[in-house]
Amino acid sequence: MTTTQKQIPFYDLYGESFMRMQPDFVHLEDIQSRSANLGWEIKPHRHANLAQIICVFDSQWQVQLDDDVRQLSGNWVVTLPPGVVHGFNFAPNTKGFVLSINADVIANMEMGEDISAFNQLVWLPQTIEFRSARQAERYFSYLMMLADEMNISDPGASTTIRLLLKLLFITIARQRQLDSVQSGPSGRENRILLGFRELIDKHYQDHMTVDDYAEKLFVSVSTLSRICRQQLSQTPKRLVHQRLISEARRRLIYTQQTLDEIALTLGFKDTGYFCRFFKQMEGTTAGEFRQQKRQ
Repeated sequence: MTTTQKQIPFYDLYGESFMRMQPDFVHLEDIQSRSANLGWEIKPHRHANLAQIICVFDSQWQVQLDDDVRQLSGNWVVTLPPGVVHGFNFAPNTKGFVLSINADVIANMEMGEDISAFNQLVWLPQTIEFRSARQAERYFSYLMMLADEMNISDPGASTTIRLLLKLLFITIARQRQLDSVQSGPSGRENRILLGFRELIDKHYQDHMTVDDYAEKLFVSVSTLSRICRQQLSQTPKRLVHQRLISEARRRLIYTQQTLDEIALTLGFKDTGYFCRFFKQMEGTTAGEFRQQKRQ
C-alpha cells in the first residue's frame, strides 16, 4: 500500500499522540533532535489543535502540504495551521527549528495592527522565503532567544515568551509583504477572524449558514463579510466551503473511504449532492481526483 493510501495519523507532536497539552502550550525543538534518528524523514501526519512554524536555514528540503509537494533550498519558513497534512524530507544535518503552538494561544493573543497580517497565515499553509540573509539571521536569533526563555523559570519568562512569539509573527508577516501589516484589522477584527476559523473547524460538517456563524460570533453578517473580504479576499461562505473541500481532498487521497462514506462524514445529505459540490469547487469529479492523486 502506498503512503497516499494510508490513514494519516493525528499527533500532538510527531510520534506522540497522547500528550496532556496545556492551554498555553508552546514547544520549540531543533530539527535534528527528532529527524536525525528517523533518516531525516518526517512522514505525513497532522495535528488537531497545533499550529506550527517550520524554519530551515541554508539547507535543502522537501515539503508536503496536503497533496502539494515543494522543493525548497536556502532560508525558508513554512506555516502550518491545524489539520493540514504535512511531511518533510530534510537533507542530512539540516539546520532549523520546529515551533509548535497551541492554536488557542494565537486565538487569545492580543495582536495589534502591526502583526495582524499573521491572520492570513493561520488560515492556509504557506511557504515563505527569507531573501535577505540578514533577516534570516535575525529570525534565527529570535528563535535562540525563545529557546533560552523556555529553558528557564525566571519571573517574567512567560511574558517574554509571548513577546518573542509576537516578534516572530511580525517577521513572518513582513516577509509576506502584506499590505495589512500597515493597514491591518483592529484587535476586535483579529479576534473575529480567529474565532471564525475556530468555529469553522468545529462546525464545517454541520453545514451551518453564514447567519449561524455570525450569530455565534455576536456580529452581523455584513460585518463578518466585510472583514473576510478585506483581510482574506474571500466571502465567509467561500471560506467554509474551502474547509469542506480541503477535508474532502484529504479523505480522497489518504483514506480508503468510499464516496458514500466521505459524503456522510462531511455531513452531506446524499452522495450526489457531495459529488456536485466537489466538481463545482474543483472542476473535476471526486472519483477522477482520487484516481489522479494515486497514480
